[in-house]
Amino acid sequence: MSREIAIIVAHDRQRAIGHAGGLPWHLPDDLRHFKALTLGERVLMGRRTFESIGRPLPGRDNWVLSRDPAWSHPGVQVLHDWRAALDRHEQGTLWVIGGGEVYRLVLPQANRIEATEVDTTVALADAWFPEIDQQAWTVRRRERHLADERHAYAFDFVSRTRRG
Repeated sequence: MSREIAIIVAHDRQRAIGHAGGLPWHLPDDLRHFKALTLGERVLMGRRTFESIGRPLPGRDNWVLSRDPAWSHPGVQVLHDWRAALDRHEQGTLWVIGGGEVYRLVLPQANRIEATEVDTTVALADAWFPEIDQQAWTVRRRERHLADERHAYAFDFVSRTRRG
C-alpha cells in the first residue's frame, strides 16, 4: 500500500497564512488549484481551520483534529491527535490543509508540499506556516502567475518533495 502525507498551503513572503480566522487574500486560481489537488481525497485540518471554512469540504473525506473530546460536527471524522490520524491513514494521499499548529505537527512526516507563494506581506497576520529546511526539500515545479483583474497579487505554485 502506498501512502503520502502532503501539505497544501498558501503563504505570503513571510510565511503568513491567515488573519482573523480567514485567508488574507482571494485568489481564484489558487482556490481552483486547491480543489483540483484535493477533490476525491482525504483532507486533514485543525478545528479552527474547519470552523473558518464552516462546513465539510464537498467531495472529500474530512478529518478534523481537535483536543476537545466533546467536539463533533456532521460529515467529519474527529481525531484527537496527530498520531491517531497517522495510524488511521493507511493508503493514498492525506492532504493537510492547516492551520499553523497542524502544519507544525505534520511537517516532520510530510513527503510533499504544494505551496502557493503569494507575492505580498500581510501586515496583521496571526497564523504562519513553519519555516522549512530548504536543504531537505527538492523543488519539482514552479509555476508563476501574474497579478491581473481577478488576482490582486502575483503568486507561484511551488511543488516540493522531501529529499532522501
